[in-house]
Amino acid sequence: MDNKDQRPVIVCDCMNAFVRAYSAYPQMSSHGHQAGGTIGFLKTLRKVVFEQQPKIVYLAWEGGGSASRRSLYPEYKMNRKPEKLNRFYGDDIPDSEDNKKHQLIALLSMLKTVPVCQIYTPNCEGDDVIAYLCNTHLKNEQVNIVSSDKDLYQLLNPTTKIYNLHKKTFVLEEDIFSEYKIQAKHFAIAKALCGDPGDNVPGIKGLGFKTVAKLYPFLGSENEVILQDVLDYAASHITESKFHRMIVEQQDDVKRNWKLVFLDGSLLSHHQTSQIDHLVNTFKPKIDKIGLVKQLIKEGIGDFDVDGFFYAFNCIDNVEYGSRND
Repeated sequence: MDNKDQRPVIVCDCMNAFVRAYSAYPQMSSHGHQAGGTIGFLKTLRKVVFEQQPKIVYLAWEGGGSASRRSLYPEYKMNRKPEKLNRFYGDDIPDSEDNKKHQLIALLSMLKTVPVCQIYTPNCEGDDVIAYLCNTHLKNEQVNIVSSDKDLYQLLNPTTKIYNLHKKTFVLEEDIFSEYKIQAKHFAIAKALCGDPGDNVPGIKGLGFKTVAKLYPFLGSENEVILQDVLDYAASHITESKFHRMIVEQQDDVKRNWKLVFLDGSLLSHHQTSQIDHLVNTFKPKIDKIGLVKQLIKEGIGDFDVDGFFYAFNCIDNVEYGSRND
């Protein structure tokens, strides 16, 4: 990619976007099935691409959850059941009676006709894929992460921003500081202290982001801070707050939490990063209108504007036309 070209690269947190579309778009197919998740995702993708005019789009999919994080903490995300898409690149994923899974499978097939680079590798999280892309292939690019997930705030920097699908607005580094009085690059440290109930990561009881910002104001500075700085500060001020004492007493848990919430791609195995590298390096964007029409007919969706959908992708570099099997 030409680094002089300042058009953004879009990296989409796909499971986050799909779940939102599944809830937000009530639409029935002619077969009598719900199809809102599939169509809603495509409509969202078209809108985002049309408005942001990227030169390339990466779709990062969940790979059944992070085996590395579960090895660190078996209870991690025990309250969730991550989607497993281990047959993503084949045509042998069996239909499921579960409508949500059926829509997801249909969407995966449809997206093969779109000039976007779908990235999936087993036993990892979409967030890790996004972090890896940002820190390697896209480190010199303007990146727009499409997600409503606060876990990704830590990836914000002068060249990376987040488009919040729920609020339909961009989130910048300064927005995080304004809301939390903590720098985005220190967000993972704060999460390690506070925990994350949504991911079943237990933090220091009673400790929230506002209190963290007051107790450790250096997390709001531009200076580089590591978790050990917080632990050392807590130990040297242990009599000033019960939270300092609790952090010192539970520092092993805090250190574990940091490993669970920190995103830089380092929890991916060599095999996983090699898979991602291969997908990125060999990707050739193609538009297959006939292929998408066939998929829509198969799913009983007859009112989707295929030409209008693909028009949005005129901004993508080096697009070819025809089936991906050509």
